[in-house]
Amino acid sequence: MLDPLHGYSVKSTYAYLSERGRIDDVWVKEAPLKVSMFVWRLLRNRIPTKDNLFCRRIIPVDDISCISGCDSPETVDHLLCHCPHFGVVWHHIFQWLGISFIAPASISDHLHQFCHLAGFLHAIHSFLTVIWMATVWVIWKERNNMIFNQKFHTLDHLVENIKLMSFSWLKANKPTYAFSYHDWWQHPLPCMGVLL
Repeated sequence: MLDPLHGYSVKSTYAYLSERGRIDDVWVKEAPLKVSMFVWRLLRNRIPTKDNLFCRRIIPVDDISCISGCDSPETVDHLLCHCPHFGVVWHHIFQWLGISFIAPASISDHLHQFCHLAGFLHAIHSFLTVIWMATVWVIWKERNNMIFNQKFHTLDHLVENIKLMSFSWLKANKPTYAFSYHDWWQHPLPCMGVLL
């Protein structure tokens, strides 16, 4: 019981979980539920990366290298933050947004820092969360495409897919969002309400 005086309440439990696990960053109405579920599992290291598959004795130890060929073990943090192949995607997203960002060591810190960039209003956080979620979703799907189909897309294709996906999620789920894809592609920060 979080509050011994008043007993159990959903509100106190939600506040506790939000503080400890940053669940507010995962459950944004603009992102599809399957993506929110993926991110929720991702933040708990419950997706089938090669290191997790090895721990469950599904693959041998000599098969845990990252699919990109960088020879590092494929962990959540490596794949989605530090892999030389997939990390370039983040670099292009930062360029598109016109921001400087130093990636932290863990994926949960990456999410928190990216979605709560200093200097931006609280209203901008949901936009940044959608972009972050679209980016990890595209990287994960590309990783699976490389493993299961032995195919890969160009970096430009991945970045364009992130822009289009984030735009379509916002357009479908934010009734007041009035910008075109061209506006979003060219000037994302003003589309979020950031005055330059």
